[in-house]
Amino acid sequence: MSITIRPVTGYAEFTACEELQRVVWPGSVVPLNMLYTAQNNGGVVLGAFDESAADTPLVGFVFGFLGRDSSNQIKHCSHMAAVLPNYRDTRIGERLKLAQRDEVVAQGIELMTWTFDPLLSRNARLNIRKLGGITRTYKDNIYGPEPVPDDQLPSDRFVVEWWLNAPRVLARLSSPEQAPTAEEILAGAVLLNPDPMLPPLPIQGKRLVLRIPSQIDALRTNDFARAKAWRCQLRMAAKDAFDLGYHIADFASDGEYGYYLLVHEQVAG
Repeated sequence: MSITIRPVTGYAEFTACEELQRVVWPGSVVPLNMLYTAQNNGGVVLGAFDESAADTPLVGFVFGFLGRDSSNQIKHCSHMAAVLPNYRDTRIGERLKLAQRDEVVAQGIELMTWTFDPLLSRNARLNIRKLGGITRTYKDNIYGPEPVPDDQLPSDRFVVEWWLNAPRVLARLSSPEQAPTAEEILAGAVLLNPDPMLPPLPIQGKRLVLRIPSQIDALRTNDFARAKAWRCQLRMAAKDAFDLGYHIADFASDGEYGYYLLVHEQVAG
């Protein structure tokens, strides 16, 4: 496999972005005219192309556009990143984010934001541990529907802040350190949610941990009530911690669970 990351160009490649979205997210699609317009007005649309396959197919892409943060400063809003299922776990998503960072830094922008489901361990590992993003904002059911059907989980999301030139981020990107173990994350910290069927524990101390299941999709299929309990409990605990000034700074897993580390420190942007 030989993957090339480069800007998407031309009708055929923008159409391939539409088709890839339909595979990864059946339903609504950002159309090629919007992708083209964004790319030509400060946005970024990058594709991952498999040079070793016939006709060099598009196997992943990332798309973002310009926005403003709460202080009215320009930022980059990363709207979507997708990789075809049979190309996942090959670091293509990570490479797309790093290439996106290069494009945004070249524009003189220091902050990129996006959202992800806090119960997805794979995304947490990339966004928080590998890239060095942090989160201190929880959004309830941002994509609906309202009311949420009894057989669906609310579409809750963490907001990731990726401070592109922060020392923490630069250190992780230049010489990635060994990821902490779950035991190291838990050492000296308060585990707020040892049991998803019970209320979270009181918030206290400088280090907190939030636990999530490592395979939420399987759990949603096999034990929906427990999956929903994880969603509701994490929502409650994370929002309370964020309101008190904590932010998520790291992530580790032990196979069965994932662990978010929350600290009460100033964010270095």
